[in-house]
Amino acid sequence: MRLTRLAALRTAILVAVGFVVVRVLYRIVFGGADGPGMLLVDLPRLRLSGPFEHITLLGPVTSGGVALIAWGAVPFALVVLAFGLLAVVFDLRTLAARGAVRGPVRTVSRALVVAWAAVPALVGSVARVRTARRLRGERSAASLLVPVLEQSVERAIALGSAMEVRGFAATRRAEPDCERPATVHSASLGYDGSWSLVDVDFDVAPGTLTVVTGATGSGKSTILDALSGLFQHVAGGEQQGIVEVAGVSRALIPPRETAGFVGVVAQSVRLSFVAATVREELGFALANRGVAAIIVTARVEETARRLGIQHLLERSTAALSAGEACLVAIGAALIEHPVLLLVDEPLADLDDSARATVIALLDELAHQAGVAVVVAEHAIHGWGTRADVWLEVGDGTLIRRNGAELGRLNSDRSQARPAHHRPPPVGAAPIAEIRDLTVTHGDVVAVAGANLHLCGGEVVALRGRNGAGKSSLLLATALPTQRGAVFVDGCDVHAVGRRERPSYVALVPEQFDDLFFSTSVEAECRRADRRTTTGTTAQLFAELLDADPDRASDLASRHPRDLSAGERLCLALAIQLTARPRVLLIDEPSRGLDAAARALVGRAMVAAATRGAAVLMATHDEDFAATYSTRTIRMAAGRIEPVTVTS
Repeated sequence: MRLTRLAALRTAILVAVGFVVVRVLYRIVFGGADGPGMLLVDLPRLRLSGPFEHITLLGPVTSGGVALIAWGAVPFALVVLAFGLLAVVFDLRTLAARGAVRGPVRTVSRALVVAWAAVPALVGSVARVRTARRLRGERSAASLLVPVLEQSVERAIALGSAMEVRGFAATRRAEPDCERPATVHSASLGYDGSWSLVDVDFDVAPGTLTVVTGATGSGKSTILDALSGLFQHVAGGEQQGIVEVAGVSRALIPPRETAGFVGVVAQSVRLSFVAATVREELGFALANRGVAAIIVTARVEETARRLGIQHLLERSTAALSAGEACLVAIGAALIEHPVLLLVDEPLADLDDSARATVIALLDELAHQAGVAVVVAEHAIHGWGTRADVWLEVGDGTLIRRNGAELGRLNSDRSQARPAHHRPPPVGAAPIAEIRDLTVTHGDVVAVAGANLHLCGGEVVALRGRNGAGKSSLLLATALPTQRGAVFVDGCDVHAVGRRERPSYVALVPEQFDDLFFSTSVEAECRRADRRTTTGTTAQLFAELLDADPDRASDLASRHPRDLSAGERLCLALAIQLTARPRVLLIDEPSRGLDAAARALVGRAMVAAATRGAAVLMATHDEDFAATYSTRTIRMAAGRIEPVTVTS
C-alpha cells in the first residue's frame, strides 16, 4: 500500500512540474515571454489574420519573463504536490469512499471516487484511439478529442452504475423476501413517455435459470436494468406497473439499497471493474460497507475457490482474458450471496471452452446453490435443457417460449451462405503474405513466427481460444512494426505511408466504436471520403444495411453510438472499405449480434471478397465461420497451427 502511495506522490510531482512547463511554453507560443533579465531568444512576432487578427504568436523570450510565468504557475503546482503528500500519509481513496456515505461532502466524495477509478482508463482510451487513428490513416491530433471524451464519459457512467449496484454510498439496506426473487406485472418501460416495452408479465422463482433472448436493441438489457434498478434510478427511465425484486419495489428503492441481495454482471464487464486487482474487485462490495478485513479476505477466498479463480487473485483486472474477466465479474456479483443474479450477454466475448464453463457455472448457481439467475443472451445454443424458462423480447412485448421452439425460429431467421460465395481456384496466387511475424507484449510472446498466405476472393476464419494471439496477429498485420513481415501485392506494408496503408490492409477491430471520430454518421462518412476520390462511404453504408433513402437519411443525422450494434459495425466496415483495401481484417465480426445483423455483416464480408479482396476474420463463432468462410485456420499459444481445415 505504501508503494502505491509513493507512486501517487511521484505522479503528483510529474503533474506539478509538467503544469509549470506547459504554462511557460503556452505563454511563449501566444505572445512570447518578454520581461526583465537577459534576452534568451528573439522570436519574430506573428499576427494572425481574419477572425483571429487579435491573436499574436511568439515574441521575445527573456529570463525574467520566463521566471514570472513559472512563478504564476507555482500556486496550482503546490496544490497538486500537497495532494501527493497527503496521499503518502492517508489513503485518500478510502477517505473519499467513507465521505460518500455520510457527511456534508457526500456528493463531492462520490464524484471523486468515480473520477479516481476512471483516470487510469483515460490513458487506455488515448492509446486505443491513437491506434484507431492509424488504422483510418488519420494524422490530425485533434481527431483524438471526440472519441477520448466519449470513451471517458462511457467509462465514468459504467463505473458509476457498477458502484451503484454494489452498494456504494448506501445509507440503508432493504430487507429481502427470498421466496420472491422477481415479480413483473403489467409493466411498461420507456423514456419520455415513449414505451419500448408494454404490459410485460413474468415471475422468477428461487433456484431457476431464466434466459431472455431477442434481436439486437429489442429490450433485453432494459428488462435486466429494470430489475436491477439502473433503468429507473440511473438511466432516467419511466416505469408503469409493478417491478419488484425480493418483495421490494424497484420504482421506490435505488440499486445501492438492494445490493446485498441483487447481483449484477454488466454487458461490458471490463468497463465496470472498479478496482486494480482481482482480489480488490471481488471484495469491493464488502469493504465498501465496512465489513472487517478478515471477513472480507475469507469471503474473497471462498468465492475464488468456488469459481476456480484463486490463481487470479493478485492479477491486475486490466490483464484478464475475456473468459477470466467474465468469471471475476460473476464472482464480484456473488460476494454477498444474492437472491437474484442478473447477467447481461455473458457469452459474447468467449471461446467455446469459456462459454461451456460460464454456462455450467450459471446452471450450478441456479440449480444447486438456489440463486435465481436471469441471463440476457443472443446465443441460444449451448444452453441445452439447462434453462428453466425462455423469454423472447420482440415488438415491445415479452413471449414465453421453449428451447426447441426458439431453436426453430432462430434457424429460420439465419441465412445460409450466398450462392455466389466461392473459394478462389486451387493454386491461385496469394495477394498477401505474412512472413515470420512475431509480436511481444512486454515479456509475453503473443504471436510467435506466424506465416500465412491469403488469396483474393477468400474469406478465412481465424479460430482459437481467448488469449491465443488472434487479435495481436490482426493488429500487427494492419500496422506492422517490423520490416519484411507483411506483404500485399509484393509491397512491404511497413514501408507504406499512413494515408496509403488502408488501401493495402484495413482492420475493423473488436472495439469497432474506436473508429468513430465524429458526432454524426454523415460527418463520419465525409471524413472517410477524404481518402478516396469517389466519395462513396455513405452510399456503401446504405448498401451494407440494404437501407432505403428515407432510412439512410435518418441514420445520417444520428450519432454513431446511437446506432444498433449491427448498424455500428456496418458503419465501421463502410469506413474501412471506402479505401478499397486488398486485405480486410475483422476481429470478432459477429460478437453480440442477432441473426439479422450477423447476416448483414456476413454479406459485407462476402461482397468485399467478391470484389477481389482477401478477408481474414478472427472469430469464436463456429456457426458464423462455417456459414461465411472458405477455409479455417487455427491458432494456439501464439502459433498458427500447420493443419488447415476447409469449411
